[in-house]
Amino acid sequence: MEIGWYHEFHRQVPGQSDADAFAMGLEQARMAEEWGLDAIWLAEIHQQAGRSVMSAPMTVLATIAGQTTRLKLGTGVQVLPLTHPLRLAEETATVDQISRGRLLLGVGRSGNPRSYQAYGVPYSESRDRFYETLDVLKAAWTQTTFSFHGQYHHFDDARAVPRPYQIRIRRFASPAPPRIPSRCSAGSVIRCSSRCVAGHWPASRPIFASIANATRRLVTKAEARCICA
Repeated sequence: MEIGWYHEFHRQVPGQSDADAFAMGLEQARMAEEWGLDAIWLAEIHQQAGRSVMSAPMTVLATIAGQTTRLKLGTGVQVLPLTHPLRLAEETATVDQISRGRLLLGVGRSGNPRSYQAYGVPYSESRDRFYETLDVLKAAWTQTTFSFHGQYHHFDDARAVPRPYQIRIRRFASPAPPRIPSRCSAGSVIRCSSRCVAGHWPASRPIFASIANATRRLVTKAEARCICA
């Protein structure tokens, strides 16, 4: 089992500026690696200025990649229908190269129609755009050059540069998500969580305390079902 932190780069204090929200989120990402967490997962949130500054997760992950050495870098999720697939293929591969293969690309459609309205994309097209973008991404990453003609995107002899280091992709909210076996014990997970709670950054302690408590409940149930060894 791996323990990660889902982060929205939300405004953590009333009236917090954009710059301070980014600074606090980046500091928490660095501390997550120091405290032994395995990954950080960044949201993609649009049109909610009072809640979050996380509208460009790939840009922020590139920054975190340069400030960490071990932490896996995930998107939870990259909203595929709102992207240009070739540009996204290159941006994700760039982050994957910079981080030496630490990118975990979680993809989805989002449930916020306001984002689609702002981008001029009908939400009714989100499903078809999602699958089409996913097809383009896979072609761009695996072929030296590729051609593609879909409903929304057309490419002839296109090439994505750079190529990925080793991108791993997961589709979130799928009907039957894959079951990933775990080799950790409840004790090791709880010790990791408790170590995070005992860190030297007071603002993060309530967050990690919640993680620790949730982990105890999760791992206890998992061990009862013989998922963990």
